[in-house]
Amino acid sequence: MKNLKIFVLLLSLITVFACNDDFLERYPLDQISDVQFWTSATDLELYANQFYVDLRDPHYNWRYDDISDNNAPGNRHPFSWNEYVIPATGGGWGKNDWLPIRRTNYALVRIADMEKNASILRYEGEIRFFKAFYYHKMVVRYGDVPWYDADLQTDSEELYKPRDSRKVVFDNLLADLDFAIEHLPEESGTDRLTKYAALTFKAEACLFEGTFRKYHGLGDHETILRESVEAAEQVINSGKFALYSTGNPDQDYFDLFVQYNLNGNPEVIFFQRMVQGIRMHNNVRQLGEQRTGYTKDFVNSYLSVDGLPIALSPLYQGDKGEFDKEFQNRDPRMKQSIYVPDRPYRIYVDGSVDYRTMPEFDNNYVTTSYYITKGYSPYEVDRLQLQCTIDVFTYRYGKLLVTYAEAKAELGEATQEVLNNSINLLRDRVGMPHLTINVGFEDPNWPDWEMPVSPLINEIRRERRIETAGEGTRWEDIVRWKAGRLLENPLTYSGAYDPESGNYREIYPGNTRQWNDKLYLFPLPVQEISLNPQLEQNPGWQ
Repeated sequence: MKNLKIFVLLLSLITVFACNDDFLERYPLDQISDVQFWTSATDLELYANQFYVDLRDPHYNWRYDDISDNNAPGNRHPFSWNEYVIPATGGGWGKNDWLPIRRTNYALVRIADMEKNASILRYEGEIRFFKAFYYHKMVVRYGDVPWYDADLQTDSEELYKPRDSRKVVFDNLLADLDFAIEHLPEESGTDRLTKYAALTFKAEACLFEGTFRKYHGLGDHETILRESVEAAEQVINSGKFALYSTGNPDQDYFDLFVQYNLNGNPEVIFFQRMVQGIRMHNNVRQLGEQRTGYTKDFVNSYLSVDGLPIALSPLYQGDKGEFDKEFQNRDPRMKQSIYVPDRPYRIYVDGSVDYRTMPEFDNNYVTTSYYITKGYSPYEVDRLQLQCTIDVFTYRYGKLLVTYAEAKAELGEATQEVLNNSINLLRDRVGMPHLTINVGFEDPNWPDWEMPVSPLINEIRRERRIETAGEGTRWEDIVRWKAGRLLENPLTYSGAYDPESGNYREIYPGNTRQWNDKLYLFPLPVQEISLNPQLEQNPGWQ
């Protein structure tokens, strides 16, 4: 079943199950009763379709990094600038935020009464995957949250329970995820979840939870990190995936993210298929006038082509003078992720080409002069509003490799063989020197981590930042590493060298950012605590 069928079936599901938006109310079944519906694997397949749209919204993933040290949007992000006001309602804890979890529970309660076979178990696995997926997002945002196993009603006593510890919640979601891994197929010709998609999500979720526990002093992190490693190894050892490469180190990384059809791409573990006239997005149009930009701090993190950081490499050309000077002799991913003036900005239908003159500081286009070009197609057809059909990754092998390397390093088990089978494959794609266990240098510009790490972990974190830039996960990295103080560095909200002022461009002149540890978690809405006094507010938000 292609994505087209998935979304047609989703529309049918909405008709069949006309669900009231109120989290606390029953599903009114307009056409089919519970007794009639929960009878076959086809019913479960139809029901599970509604969750697929949440497996990474294809719109504007790079904007999720506006909260982090990678991007500097035109307007300060209120959360990372500690200007966020505790909401009265909603804020990620509202009825619509809990509704997907209730929907999964609604199904699982009814599936429990069904006669099981392999097909039933497969779709139960999908629904359990999504329950784990939604709960993980809640844990990342809030820490402790109440765990529910049933679709609650307005008079359910459990509505007024206290929050369960994140460890209890994570153990439960991990059990659901392991069920999914056991029962999902290894391959799917129908754009549905597979065992390897679930394993990849497990590797990422366990890396987040394991490192969060380690660096925030919660304990019990080694077992979770081991789960991350074992999940990643199952994907790697399957032999089903590889990095996309045509042997062109100056183009392959860029090309990976602007493909109209990712089907058959070896780097795909799971992707969002776009279909002309059915499912399209606006990413290219928005990237053309992105109203944000990579920061100077992020740009400085790219190594030189000799494998040395810019503070140590004799090949580094500096960042003053011609704009593209600092791009010379750098990791090829730099030019494939950030716009340089020799790259076409727009290619029109008649074949004419536009280029942009850099540096450029314009809040309607790019704030920092470092245009995010990863995922940007210059072709005019891709800029048509909500008409772009470039496919979008949900889970890709390249990111899994850095997840694997980091989890092994955090366990003290990163051998040269591990690096060669992970980080160095990514470097091979772009022709960069290999990372070695002893690293071989001390970078004076390594981040000033609150929790000190080894040179090797420093470099794996650098690799993760470079390889996954623009994919919207940098904030989660900062949170789990307990690295919020990095945001106090002025270069995390500065742009390129501005020849008119003789300084790096100040994005928010006269403002300095001060970190507060309360920002590692979001606050609960005021009304929710008022309705349920057993819900305690997160630290620092009282």
